[in-house]
Amino acid sequence: MRPTEASRGPRRVPRPARHAPPRPPIAAADPARAWTAQLAVRPTEPPEHVFRRLLGAYLAGAREFVVRERPVVRSDTRDVIRSFCRRTRQPEIVSEDRGVVRLRDLAFENPVPLPQRIARMGRLVVEFHRDAVDSWSRLPFGEDGAWERRDDEIDREAWYIQRLATLAPDPATTPVLGPFMIARSLERIADHAVVLGESGRRLVDLPQSVGPITSLKQFHGQAMHHLEGVLGATDGAGANDLLDTGEALMASGRALADRLLPAVEGGTMPPATAAAIGRILESIGRTIAYSEDIAQVVLDRSLPLAAPEPRGTARRVLAAA
Repeated sequence: MRPTEASRGPRRVPRPARHAPPRPPIAAADPARAWTAQLAVRPTEPPEHVFRRLLGAYLAGAREFVVRERPVVRSDTRDVIRSFCRRTRQPEIVSEDRGVVRLRDLAFENPVPLPQRIARMGRLVVEFHRDAVDSWSRLPFGEDGAWERRDDEIDREAWYIQRLATLAPDPATTPVLGPFMIARSLERIADHAVVLGESGRRLVDLPQSVGPITSLKQFHGQAMHHLEGVLGATDGAGANDLLDTGEALMASGRALADRLLPAVEGGTMPPATAAAIGRILESIGRTIAYSEDIAQVVLDRSLPLAAPEPRGTARRVLAAA
């Protein structure tokens, strides 16, 4: 899903809002107790609301989806349902009647372990980012919508990881919130690859081997190195070091902005180019911030947890001393 700054007008298929993603479940669902999501579409309900409700049920572990609309399911609603099936894994339309559309998860596969799937998603996101930045130095930039289609694939992977976490057979041994947060952060990092790819069109007039483009590529390379380190972190000490590195990178980004952006006032950079550089710097900064969120998850999961001591224990220990 793209951030608002990357939007380029109305789209044929509505997309979930950035600011209101489905919330992770409190407890994992039991795959043996499959449940059905019943959605009654109101006559004036916007199609994007229907998509968000379907996605919320998908992430919560629903195996069947029944969409009802009276007196008949509108074509806009059917388009959203087909988009939902295309942009997620497994749900398929099994019947379409005048006022009811039924979807079902036809084959729940034996999934790849979550850590391996998250690692694969991380590699896809890093590759997506690097391809976006590499596109600044070549023409043509690719057909319209190419970056968004790649982002759709990463959305699909993120939602599937969140669904698998929900359907974990033993929530005590398979934490739900960690994979949810990591997948969501990676999905949002991918959103900013779209911004980087689309903003590259405005950099075509700048020198490729010196000046702002070189500085931006170096800064982005440092952000990717930081993200790869975060994805490979396994202990609290390493996560803490990466959090420090991220804070230093964000400070470097602010200094870089102070150095590059005043060029527009001196007439050495067209306003449209300066605006593109501003968007690029913001997106790299947001990428670092989401990487920091992942590092924080690693740090939180490394902290030992102990049951609280019974009331009065401290008093008894002091008395014994």
